[in-house]
Amino acid sequence: MHDTARVPWTRQTRTFARRHVRKVLRSKVLLGITVAWPVLWYFLSVLVFVDVPEGGGAGGLKAGLAMTYGLFGAFTITVAVFAGDFARDLDGDRYRKFRAMPIAPTADLVGRLLAGTAFGVASYVVTIAVSIAHGATFGRPDPAALGVIVLTLALFCLIAMAAAMLVALVITKPEHMTTIAVIGALIAFYATGFNGVTPGMLAEGADMVNYVPNSLATRIQIAYLSEDAAFMTPPAAPDSAKYLGLLGAYAAGLLAISVLIVRRFAYAPE
Repeated sequence: MHDTARVPWTRQTRTFARRHVRKVLRSKVLLGITVAWPVLWYFLSVLVFVDVPEGGGAGGLKAGLAMTYGLFGAFTITVAVFAGDFARDLDGDRYRKFRAMPIAPTADLVGRLLAGTAFGVASYVVTIAVSIAHGATFGRPDPAALGVIVLTLALFCLIAMAAAMLVALVITKPEHMTTIAVIGALIAFYATGFNGVTPGMLAEGADMVNYVPNSLATRIQIAYLSEDAAFMTPPAAPDSAKYLGLLGAYAAGLLAISVLIVRRFAYAPE
């Protein structure tokens, strides 16, 4: 076993995070997904797909759609970045080199998580900013509501990236990861009624939107921050602490699986 203490864990983590950030910044496709993809869907919905009412209700609905597509964009970019990089490192035998170096597996994992989260948050913030310029109204959110938004966004990014590691083990062609991420995000988006904001489009089992991670995170945000959450009911909005706990449980469970995957498939001696 290598002596990882020779290089501080925090320094290793920063190195991995910077490595993955640089990779994304060099990819026009991934940058387009980060910025343009969710914004495009937001405008398509507001201008084409959704009947936005005139008057005061329009701002609240736009805010709800902005959070919906903000998380949709965060899901897409985090899966594309995380699964793609992990699959390429596995496929390119880079872990042969990593195993020969004094690297802590958890530093590798956390560095990747930080990089993916950074782009997920960037995608979300850009979408929200564009919606505000377009007339979305979020009222005057109190610190507790803002804390819920930050927490759900961070947990959702963790969930998306941890799930991406499972995908990376199954898909043997890293070059297909971006396409797979986009398709996967679209499937999850439509299967849960636009991330849970239009459960009425589901023929049956609409209650699931309060329990599936992508729709749960979206509906929690709208319940706490939007001026009007009535458009996404029934079922009732998930505005109690138990739903935040459920999202946290998803993140904790998948994160534990991610640690096992990194140790077993990346850093375990051959």
